[in-house]
Amino acid sequence: MAKENKTKYVILGLLVDQPMTGYDIKEFIKRSTAYFWQESDASIYPTLKLLAQEKMVNCETVFIGKKRKDIYSITEKGITEFNSWFNRTPAPDTRKHEFLLKLFFTHTKNKKDMRKHCKQRLDELQNLLKEYQEIERSLQKHYPQKKYWIKTVQNGIAHIELDLSWIQKETEGF
Repeated sequence: MAKENKTKYVILGLLVDQPMTGYDIKEFIKRSTAYFWQESDASIYPTLKLLAQEKMVNCETVFIGKKRKDIYSITEKGITEFNSWFNRTPAPDTRKHEFLLKLFFTHTKNKKDMRKHCKQRLDELQNLLKEYQEIERSLQKHYPQKKYWIKTVQNGIAHIELDLSWIQKETEGF
C-alpha cells in the first residue's frame, strides 16, 4: 500500500482556523507543527496548487502595492476531506533516531565516542527543553484558548524530560 502524503491535511488543518498565504503556512509550520511533524517548504506550494485543483481550497489573489499575494481558504469539500482524515485512526509512527542506533551498536571499543554522543545529546535536549518551555509560556499567555496546542507542547516537554532522565542515568555507566 502506498504511503499517504499527509501534507494536504497539515495545510487543510491550518486553513480551518483562517485563510493564509503559502508563506504564512510555511512560517506557521516552522513555529508549530515542525517540532513533531515536518513538512518541506518544497511540498507546500505544489500541495496548495493540487488542493485548489481538487476544489478543497479557494485561492484569492490580492495586491499589496506591487506585491502579489495568493490567499488560500478552505472550502466545504476541504473541510469534509480534513474531517474524514481526522476521524481515521492515526497510522503507526515510524521513528528514525540516529542516537539510539549508535547506542545500539556501542561496544567496548567505541564507548568513549558514545560517551561524547551522550554529552552532546544531553546538551541538545536541555536546550530543546528550554525552547519548549518558552513556547508553552508564550502559548499560555497569547493563546490560552488553544488548549490542544498547549497539550501538544506539554507532550513534547514530557518526552524530553524522560529522555533527559534516561540519558543522565544511563551515561553513568560509560
